[in-house]
Amino acid sequence: MDSRPIDIENKLRGYLFGSACADALGRPVEHLSLEQIKEKYGDRGILELSPNSPWTDDTQLMLVLSRGLLRGAELELSELMDKIAEELVLWLDEPDLGAGATSKGAALRLKAGTDRGESGIESKTCGSLMRVGILGFIYRNDSERLVRAASFSGKMTHSHPTADAASIAGAYAVKLALDGVEPVDMFGSLLQVTEGISEEFTEALNCSYELAYGGLDDEGALRKIGQGWYADETFAMAYFCMLRYPDDYKKAVQTAVNITGDSDSVASVAGGILGALLGIDAVPIVWVEALKWKGELEAMVGPLLGKYLEVSSGGSGIPGP
Repeated sequence: MDSRPIDIENKLRGYLFGSACADALGRPVEHLSLEQIKEKYGDRGILELSPNSPWTDDTQLMLVLSRGLLRGAELELSELMDKIAEELVLWLDEPDLGAGATSKGAALRLKAGTDRGESGIESKTCGSLMRVGILGFIYRNDSERLVRAASFSGKMTHSHPTADAASIAGAYAVKLALDGVEPVDMFGSLLQVTEGISEEFTEALNCSYELAYGGLDDEGALRKIGQGWYADETFAMAYFCMLRYPDDYKKAVQTAVNITGDSDSVASVAGGILGALLGIDAVPIVWVEALKWKGELEAMVGPLLGKYLEVSSGGSGIPGP
């Protein structure tokens, strides 16, 4: 159990605001090519958040998952998954912030009565990856439960093995970041925890690592990895940005959004993990202040911290769903 609630609160804020600010920065350019981004924002691309910037479904769905965890993170996994499924159905009544067809389709299946074990769609898009980082916080001190919760909750919407591997990696990377593990030292653990799930994901992760220490510039390397619409590419591109700028949250996020592809998702994954590693002080205060719904994030800090401490001191068994 972590005995430093002040430190862990700083890192929780780093994760929440780090992912949300990155998501909001990428929102205006998500469907633009890099060339179009430069034409609109200049040669360096988009660099700063505008006042009153909204986030996308990436942060929205992270908060949906968070509400499920607040209702039952300490319960057996089968009961927790029921709570998360209920929250996904409730999410259908929230404003549409750009939700992907897979997440929405799976939630509609749940609403229609499909069992949560059968509701997932065989898609390898990144909708499950982008929301799972909060699991790495809540289950930081229970790696087995973390991996299983990331897998089961991810498959509720995205059942493809590539999406499953990426979801596990996304949640586990936040746990490693909270533990103070530098991005370069995460590589072996991420390979191990996703071993045998998806060859496609393993190849993307290896590619990301090699390119980060190769001779290509950021733009060239990121183009080589992909566009980030699929979960293996999303995580690999985010990891590349973290490897290139492990001590510079702002530069890593700016690199992540200025791509041809899923700018907000790549950035939110990178921003959340680096925010968890470096803490809230690494996230520009002007970005935090620019968030349209920052009060909603702030209101989650206390309850999530309390749930983390409750779970960390629990130690109950972990029957599967």
